[in-house]
Amino acid sequence: MLRIALTRSSRAMSIASPSSVPDNEASVRKIGKALETYLKNSQQHVAMMEKHRAEFETGRRHLAKMMSLDIHELDQEAIDRAIQYLFPSGLTDPKARPVMRPPDEVLPKFQRFTFDEEGKPEGTRFFTLNPKIYGLMSEIGVKTQSVMKFYDEHVGSRSVNKNDLEPANLSGSQWITADKMKKKLSEKFSNELYAQVIIALQHLASLPGSAIEQKFLSEFREPMTASTGSKLFGPAIPEVQVCAETNRRFAEVTTHCKDTRATVRVIDAGKGKFDIDGLQLHDFRHLQAREILLAPMIISQTLGRFDVKATTSCISNSLPEAPNRDPLKRSGGMSALPRAVRHGTALCVAALNPESTEPLRLSGLLTLDPRKNERSKVNQPGARAKWIWKRR
Repeated sequence: MLRIALTRSSRAMSIASPSSVPDNEASVRKIGKALETYLKNSQQHVAMMEKHRAEFETGRRHLAKMMSLDIHELDQEAIDRAIQYLFPSGLTDPKARPVMRPPDEVLPKFQRFTFDEEGKPEGTRFFTLNPKIYGLMSEIGVKTQSVMKFYDEHVGSRSVNKNDLEPANLSGSQWITADKMKKKLSEKFSNELYAQVIIALQHLASLPGSAIEQKFLSEFREPMTASTGSKLFGPAIPEVQVCAETNRRFAEVTTHCKDTRATVRVIDAGKGKFDIDGLQLHDFRHLQAREILLAPMIISQTLGRFDVKATTSCISNSLPEAPNRDPLKRSGGMSALPRAVRHGTALCVAALNPESTEPLRLSGLLTLDPRKNERSKVNQPGARAKWIWKRR
């Protein structure tokens, strides 16, 4: 009986002893395993970078021999010229062309944590795996509370400037994209986190008194015209000129749609008048044509601000000018004429009012319509139509 009791007690102690001590050991093991995984990935990344650096130096020496250059004179500009000479490419996108650059510039960077003297990660948000984006959201929350407190304290006082009690002025700019924010914070995060940050920033900017945080909000804004420029398909945005007689700003551009060529001039400080080959807006009987002509002003919210003057002509001049011919049916047809004038008007409006460039681009009004009538084929009545086959 005594042996049975001792064996049972020893078994109980052996079962109870792992449950009392391993609570801390289990947590230590988990933290140690996470740090071990991090250190392992860090060592693998260092080894990979050393391997790629060695391969880059080997390729650099071979390239110097191929181009009969000294290895010490072969800098990055010389490497780019050599690659462009050896691998000519007609691709328009620079990112699609072959390049030879150091691995530190091409390969993604490894996200490293900083540790204190005791070996613990610094910062209180390291466990989120996105400490910088969560820190930004926390900062936005603190600034939101400070703006609300500032407005409540100074809403009735006269010692504060009235402009400080108004919302921040964000006209002519937009929030930076997710890629630019990742580059700014040097951290990768999901699109959901990016959307939450944008919502928090938008809420902060809409508060009365957010003008005191104008500098902070401007760090995450960019001009609307930054994404356009030479990427437009067709004519570029013209330059703004000033009339010597009337001292009014205007922009002029020449564009086309199908067989219609249009030279459009948009004059600022006008009354919303249209002059298209001597015809006004009410001379276009079709409602769709009027909507096409007014589309740039509606999207840019500038109705009644600009005067439009356009002259159209036929590119091929295949149709002779008859004396009794309707002026609205010449130079390419009824549908192409207002679309050609619309494209030129949108480009000029974007030049005179840069804030409307991005809305016009997103609406597709700054892009040239490259479609043309398909030519008729031999032994066919049209471009696609075939003769009707009859047995007899």
